[in-house]
Parts: sequence; structure tokens; C-alpha cells
Amino acid sequence: MPYFTDKETLAEYTRNKMLLKRVKRINSAAFFTYLIAGLLIIPYAFTSMVGTSWDWLMNYLGETLFAHVSFILILDTIIIAPLSFYLTYRVSLLHHSLSGLIVIGMQVANYMFIIFLNNKEFFGRIHMAFYAMSAYSVLCILMGAANMWAVIKYHHLEDQEGFPQFDANFEEYKAKKQEREIMDPYKRQMQEIQRRSSGEMTELGTTQDELEKYEKIHVQSDMDSI
Repeated sequence: MPYFTDKETLAEYTRNKMLLKRVKRINSAAFFTYLIAGLLIIPYAFTSMVGTSWDWLMNYLGETLFAHVSFILILDTIIIAPLSFYLTYRVSLLHHSLSGLIVIGMQVANYMFIIFLNNKEFFGRIHMAFYAMSAYSVLCILMGAANMWAVIKYHHLEDQEGFPQFDANFEEYKAKKQEREIMDPYKRQMQEIQRRSSGEMTELGTTQDELEKYEKIHVQSDMDSI
């Protein structure tokens, strides 16, 4: 029978266990989203510079901002993407809340920067660069927010009874183990007392035997008869 028989406690264990699984799924999804998105956006930025991305289609129109757009893309992605992935790693695997806030703030600022450039017609007719960077930033913002929610829930679960297993049988095992650890010193003391008592009784028995032997071999002297 489980150590905790309270139905409410068992139900809470079940809810917390399911919530912890959801938190871990979100952490994993955010980690791989930032990893894959970064691995896609960085090559895109570099290939756009040599004309192997879709932006080269605009060259025949005499687009003069192509090199500038590519430079901004490369500069932006080689700073934002690796740093965002590192911070997400700290959030997903180390559950670092401050890193979650920083990565969301970075992506929001990056998205606003891209929109600002677009409003200034920096991209001109090269819309693919704007769409690619916007999609990257929006995706990272959404996943960052979800990951931040998961970290908050994780820290909440840390304070709950039974974390991280949320298993009544495991809690029963821990409770019994603690009881054994508490009882062990007393058992050792009792064994020491019993050992000492046994030694004292042995000494008393030896003394009694010697007295009996002495009485058997003692010969009554003249003084004894007086």
C-alpha cells in the first residue's frame, strides 16, 4: 500500500507529474526551435551575399541595395542567432529565468529593428530578406514566451512535495529509508550496550567459577575449627 493514502495528495501528484512532462516537452521544443532556426537563418544570410538565395532574382531589376541588405543580414544573424541559442540552452536545460527574459527581449528588439528598416525602405524590393528575418524573430519570440512559462512552472513544481518523481511509492521508499537512517544510531547504541552487558556477565561468571573451585579444594585448618 502506498505511503500516502490521501486521495487528494495522490491526485495532486498526478497533476504535477503531468505538468512536469509538459514543461519538459516545451523546453525541448524551444531548444530545437532555436537550434534549427539559427542553422537556417545564418546560411541564408551568407548565401544571400553571393547571390544563391532568392534575393538574386531582384538583381536584374538593378537593385543597388543588395549588398547592404546582405551585410545587415549577416551582421544581425551572426550576433542574434548564436546568442539566442545559448540563452535558450540555459533556459531549457538549466532553467535559468533571467536568460529567458533576455532572449525574449533580444528577439523583440531585433524584430522592431527589422520593421524599422523596412519602414525606411532599406530592403527596397528585396522582400524575401524582410520576410525571412521577421519569421525568424516572431517564431523565436513565441517559443521564448512558451519556454519562459515552462520555466516559471518548473520553479513552482520544485517547491511541491514529491518533486521531481511525484510518485507515492517512491516517497514511501524515501520515508522508510529516513526512518532506517534515524534508527540505525540507536540500534548501534543498543548493540554496544548489549555487548558490554554480555562482557560483564561473562566476567561475573568467571569469578563465580573460581570461588566454587576454591571452596572444593579448601581444607579446613585448625583455625577454622576453633
